[in-house]
Amino acid sequence: MSSTQFQDQPFSSSYHAPVMWREVIEIFQDLRGVVVDGTLGGGGHSEALLHSNNHIAILGIDRDDEAIDFASSRLSRFGNRFLPIRSAFSNLIEVLTLPVVQTWMSDKPIVGGLFDLGVSSHQLEAHNRGFSFHARDSLDMRMDTDDTMTALSFLELVGEVELANMFRENGERKFGRFLARKIKIAVAQRQITSAGQLREFISSILPKRMLVGKIDPATKVFQAIRIAVNNELGELDSVLESVPSIFHVGSKVCFISYHSGEDERVKRAFTTWTKGNCRCPAELACVCGAQVIAKTVVRMGRPKDDEMSVNPRSRSAKLRAIEMIDPVTVAVLRGRTQ
Repeated sequence: MSSTQFQDQPFSSSYHAPVMWREVIEIFQDLRGVVVDGTLGGGGHSEALLHSNNHIAILGIDRDDEAIDFASSRLSRFGNRFLPIRSAFSNLIEVLTLPVVQTWMSDKPIVGGLFDLGVSSHQLEAHNRGFSFHARDSLDMRMDTDDTMTALSFLELVGEVELANMFRENGERKFGRFLARKIKIAVAQRQITSAGQLREFISSILPKRMLVGKIDPATKVFQAIRIAVNNELGELDSVLESVPSIFHVGSKVCFISYHSGEDERVKRAFTTWTKGNCRCPAELACVCGAQVIAKTVVRMGRPKDDEMSVNPRSRSAKLRAIEMIDPVTVAVLRGRTQ
């Protein structure tokens, strides 16, 4: 990213350009207390929030050592307003019970949560992580390098049918089964051991018409494997399940997703919390006990054109945000609308 682009995105760094940082600032601008940045990364969103609101403190969580080190150095000037913790965000409930976190939060309530899903620019561009198409990269793709399952070991162990279903669910519907079969054979024969070899193999077996366009034909395959290796959808399900018990009345919770599987999960959870997930006929009062516990702040935001022009990776981003409210039964809400 050029110096001009850094000026256009003031909270960008060599590590990552935070997506929709202006919208994130607006969502949390009136809050006082701790905002959990569950996907700290390079600290871009956290820096934007700390810079724009002196009443906010950030509990930054990430499972990537490099992210924790970079963000800790970058945000050190904010002193005690920033606390980094190395962990997966699915462990948020456990993180909040840590003595160091309890002590740090002793006089500060939790007022918000930000979860910017997916992979950072640094992870994609690092030449030793295997997230991208670099020829010399090993097939790694682990966000937490303490995990034992790499992308290569995953491809060795996963069944062909399961792999094909993963590719289909990630958008590679037409060639999912074909790619899965060919990749399994190539991995077994040790024809694929690096990220570059996987990319070249995919390009070599797909029809030539698939090789034309701005998006590399291997993109969806790499994304599907990365999501599986890091259990990203399982991690997301876990943190969504914990949201109602962690964030209380007045708290705002924001998710930024880049993949339909992620966004569908966030959308489904938000719909349940804002509409009560009532199973009763619409013409009758609710008798199933469903409750509304949140209201919509941003239904579905997308990056503006100027942001996408300087940060093309933002083009697939979708932002959704809610504010937690006092629980209200669906029956009461229906009574007000009748």
